Amino acid sequence: MPLQSLCHRPPGAQRGSLLHAVLHAVWSGPPDGFGSRADLLKDPEGRKVFAAAHVQRVLQAELRPSIRSRMPRRYLELEELRLTTLVAEWLDYEATRIDFEVAGTEVDRVIHLAGLTLSLRLDRIDRLTDQTLLVIDYKTGDVSPKSWDLRRPDDVQLPLYAGFALDPKDEVLGGLVFAKVRAGKQSFAGRVGAPAATLFDGLKANSTLMKTALTAEQLIDWKAYIEQLARDFVAGRAEVDPRDAPKTCERCSLQTLCRIQENQAIASDEDSEEADDE
Repeated sequence: MPLQSLCHRPPGAQRGSLLHAVLHAVWSGPPDGFGSRADLLKDPEGRKVFAAAHVQRVLQAELRPSIRSRMPRRYLELEELRLTTLVAEWLDYEATRIDFEVAGTEVDRVIHLAGLTLSLRLDRIDRLTDQTLLVIDYKTGDVSPKSWDLRRPDDVQLPLYAGFALDPKDEVLGGLVFAKVRAGKQSFAGRVGAPAATLFDGLKANSTLMKTALTAEQLIDWKAYIEQLARDFVAGRAEVDPRDAPKTCERCSLQTLCRIQENQAIASDEDSEEADDE
C-alpha cells in the first residue's frame, strides 16, 4: 500500500504499514533480500547496514516528493533511524531461531467459505525444518494469542488463515504466530506444533509456546467455529448476545436500539414463574 494513501491514517497505522513494507523487502529473497536463516547468518555485523538500506529504499519508493517536502527533515531522519534500529533488532532475534526458509511474503490467497469469497493476504509464510509451514503476522502493538481462544474468540484472523488459506494437499501447518516487532520486546507469540524442534532450541517446558502448543483438535474447533460464523453472517443472524455482558453493555451507546435488557427482563420473569410453581 503506497504511503501517500496512508497519510490521512493515524500515525500508528502509518508506522505499522511502513514496517510491513520494510520487512517485506528484507525477506524478499536474493539478490536484494534474505530468503532463509542461512542468508541471515552470513554477515551478522552487516545486519544494521542491510536494514538501513531497505528502510531508505522503502521511504524513497513510497513517500512522494510533494509529501516529503511538507514533513520536517529531522522527523524523517528520526523515523528512518527508528525503523532501522527496530528491523535490525528483529533480524538479530530471528537469527536465534532454528533453521527456516521463507516460502513467501505478502502472500495473496482467495478462499470460498459458506458462500463468501474472501481475499486474504498473509504477511509471511516460513518453511520449517520438518517441512511444515509457519504462518506469521507482524504486529507492533501488544497482542496475545489468547484472543483466539474459544468459545468466543476476539480475533479469528490467524485461525482463519490456518484453517482455510493453506492447500491441504501439499501445505501442512506447523504453527501460527504473531511476530511482535517492538523495541526491546521482540518475540513470537502463538501456537506451534513442535516449538522446541522447529522454532527455538532450548525452550523450557514452562514457556508459553511449549505450554500452549498447537494441536489438531484446536484446528478442528477453530475451523468449525469460523464456518458457523460465516453461515450466520450469510443468513443475517445477529443475535443480541454480548460477549462480555454486562461489561460490554456498560460501554454501549445504543441502549435505545438494543433488546438485551428486554431479553434479560423476560428471562428474569420466567425464572420467577418457575420458582413460584415450585
